[in-house]
Amino acid sequence: MSKETYLNIYKKYDLYRSDIYMLTEEKPAEIFFLFEEVCEELVEQRAINRQLPPEFIKNAQLFLGQNTFINVYFSFIDNRAFFLSDLIDFLALIRSAKKI
Repeated sequence: MSKETYLNIYKKYDLYRSDIYMLTEEKPAEIFFLFEEVCEELVEQRAINRQLPPEFIKNAQLFLGQNTFINVYFSFIDNRAFFLSDLIDFLALIRSAKKI
């Protein structure tokens, strides 16, 4: 999996933007589904995941592992949206750095 695969997941839900948190009322189902799909990819052993801050991976592992605190935290759509927003922003930074 590459950065482009993550971006394609975002595009699949029509959420390819860094201000996802602004769409929590307009696209709640898409945000919930996108978050879960992204978490499933974050826990895979892939080269792109080794370039991401470990907090993304750890939160995905805890969420998928049914950690009570994390699952309660991410039961709020705003928290999912900010997580997704931070991830897409970080992916954009990785892409820009490689072009220099």
